[in-house]
Amino acid sequence: MKTSQLATKVVTGFLKFKAGRPTPLFASYNVTGRCNMKCTFCEWWKNEIPELPTKKALAAIDAVCKLGVPFFDLSGGEPLLRKDLIVLAKRVASHGCLVSMNTNGTLLNQNRVNEIADAFDTVVVSLDGPKEVHDQIRGVPGTYDKATKAVSLLKKNGVKVGVNSVATPWNIDILPQFIEEELRSKVDFAQVQPMHPYPPSPENVPSSKQVSKLIDYLLKLKHSDPSFLAVPTEFLKGFEQFFKGKTPKICHAGELYVAINPEGKLLACPARSDLMLGDTLCDSVDNALKKQDSEAWRKVSACKGCWLECTVGVSMVLKNPLKETSQLLGLWTSHKK
Repeated sequence: MKTSQLATKVVTGFLKFKAGRPTPLFASYNVTGRCNMKCTFCEWWKNEIPELPTKKALAAIDAVCKLGVPFFDLSGGEPLLRKDLIVLAKRVASHGCLVSMNTNGTLLNQNRVNEIADAFDTVVVSLDGPKEVHDQIRGVPGTYDKATKAVSLLKKNGVKVGVNSVATPWNIDILPQFIEEELRSKVDFAQVQPMHPYPPSPENVPSSKQVSKLIDYLLKLKHSDPSFLAVPTEFLKGFEQFFKGKTPKICHAGELYVAINPEGKLLACPARSDLMLGDTLCDSVDNALKKQDSEAWRKVSACKGCWLECTVGVSMVLKNPLKETSQLLGLWTSHKK
């Protein structure tokens, strides 16, 4: 039944997109600003952000799910720091959504894996390379061992498991070998995206030769095993322009994707915490998305863009659904019956 609901939502969203009346297909809820990592490319752990208590968090989920969103991700910070995470995930599932989570995996152990497996369809674990590389990027020793153990536990308990890797100057040379030797046989899919923000600062830009080598590998992998590499082909090709600071702006913020911040504010985009359209607890979410004369919408227009799977990737799949159908099918088949 839920698979049927999901498929109906996706088809409806695609038809509205083609008719020029797009509605969100993807929602992300950063359930907490807290994190137990100190990643070199992230600012979350440096800030203290208030978060909604359970009752209000459930109300925020209801408000966004009423839009008919088929794919809903719980993220952070580190979402596993919330004691009520399972309650939140099950509320999302009650709306007929595919429920996913992005996590660093370090807090997932044998005691928690059963409830995680029961509540989530898909879990994406952050892994940026082999042990020494990953631990250095994440800023905490032992992170790699805990994350890989989490992957193993999730797989044993029937969860569809993916890995997200961020391409940086510090891991770009080792990523192809890491994917082949450590990921291909252990996870269901992989996502790779460049290090943000955009445009990248000089110290975050690998050499053109390094970027080309990674793109060549990823395109070959996408061709040979399209369902494993769960990002669109054109997204991979765009890495070159991204690192040159010349990427085109492909943006459907507030149209194909929305987000909720830890305080319950409605964001036009999961990549920008300053694009607040309203409050999910006080305002009509539908009206906030239609009222495009606010300061947040002006910031959307002025944004230079990004190159993230949850934004640009979503837009690309909808623009070319037949070519990228394996990615959508992979998400559908993971959904609990």
